Amino acid sequence: MSVNGQASAAVPQRGSKWAWLQVVGLGFLMIGGIQTILANSGNFFVPVCEELGFATPDYAWWITCYAFGMAFSQLYVGKLWLKLNTPFMLTGSFLVCIGALALMGTYTELWQWYASGVVIGLTGGFFFMVSAPILVTNWFAKRAGFALGVVTIISAIGTAILSPVQAAVIAAFGWRAAYGIVALISCALVLPWTIFVLRYQPSDRGCKPVGWTEAMGTITAGDEEARGTTLKGGVLSVPFVCIFLGAGLCALFGGYQNLWSTAAVSWGYDVQFGSYMISATALFGVCAPLIGLMIDKLGAYPSTFVVLVGQMVSGVCLVLFHGNPIAVLVFVFFFADQMTIVGTLVPLLVRLTFGARNYTKLLSFVQIGIGLIGGFSAPIVSSFFAAYGNFEASLWFGVGLAAACFVLFGIARLTKDRLSFESDDADGERGALAGGEV
Repeated sequence: MSVNGQASAAVPQRGSKWAWLQVVGLGFLMIGGIQTILANSGNFFVPVCEELGFATPDYAWWITCYAFGMAFSQLYVGKLWLKLNTPFMLTGSFLVCIGALALMGTYTELWQWYASGVVIGLTGGFFFMVSAPILVTNWFAKRAGFALGVVTIISAIGTAILSPVQAAVIAAFGWRAAYGIVALISCALVLPWTIFVLRYQPSDRGCKPVGWTEAMGTITAGDEEARGTTLKGGVLSVPFVCIFLGAGLCALFGGYQNLWSTAAVSWGYDVQFGSYMISATALFGVCAPLIGLMIDKLGAYPSTFVVLVGQMVSGVCLVLFHGNPIAVLVFVFFFADQMTIVGTLVPLLVRLTFGARNYTKLLSFVQIGIGLIGGFSAPIVSSFFAAYGNFEASLWFGVGLAAACFVLFGIARLTKDRLSFESDDADGERGALAGGEV
């Protein structure tokens, strides 16, 4: 079958070298893409709002506009991933996306940020949340959890380094010039990888997936011979509804990272300390390979439950110990474990639960939930702060949020075995991509 506009070939060698280059390239794509544009955007909140007189919740709506654009893009992204040339698609969408960010340095009205947010969502939807799980699970028949963990740690280290750099650039050159400088840095980090390295499937490089055996059959997402549910059978199921809602609610946690600077000031710290909080959040990515190993060992569902419990505990500890700066940085670090759910666990849950046959489309549909629900993350989190006058209220909301997600993913786990798979005679892949959990 021809997938992603290129014909698959029967080739013997394993793709270990090229597979790990995909991992590194995806890490840099995340640094220059979603992390620079969204995660580190908190560095711009205070200076922009102070100079232009915007209320923080109003300014934060540009991220909601991004989320709506991203959600809409998922109606076509899943199909286009199977048709467009990967280097062309990733490079083109990134350039439009980062251009919309650079233009923010020229804006004076809120609606302009909102317009850029929509453009970022429509184009970032091609790669922000879907590129890593699609490419990694195509290139790795086994150890996909660990590989996604490595993508995350590369992204996290890069983001942690860039967050204080961005804050320093803003302080030195002003926020307007900083937008353009940040965009240029992102281009230098991303374009060599999207143009020369990243490819849809191993056969595009003349090799086979890492850990692949004949018994697995094809594991390429979207291949007609791959195992999986029908598109209709997947969408119209209890597991899909639960994963859709659970992923969307988990995306609400993204609003905390955008508002750590606000939390820092409310607790008596300065804006620079807020940038350290953003870095501490990003640095949780150093744990990603360990979480990946846990996923490969325990399976995607048990690992999700472990992460959610950690989320609840770290939220409570931030409420109790936010007066201690060391404690704040430690618990902000662990509070970020939710990033592994949206970025790593949800894609693996979708692949495990529904198979590879319609993976790109089903994953894209789940991203709609992440966009529509998670798009309200910054306004919702900031609204608790505005209503109660302290950030502790926002943190208690996060604890309850994690508990609700625990229940939803639990229901998905209990009902997933009722689904019917096409090509059920090839039964190796379902367990291989989720640490052996069947």
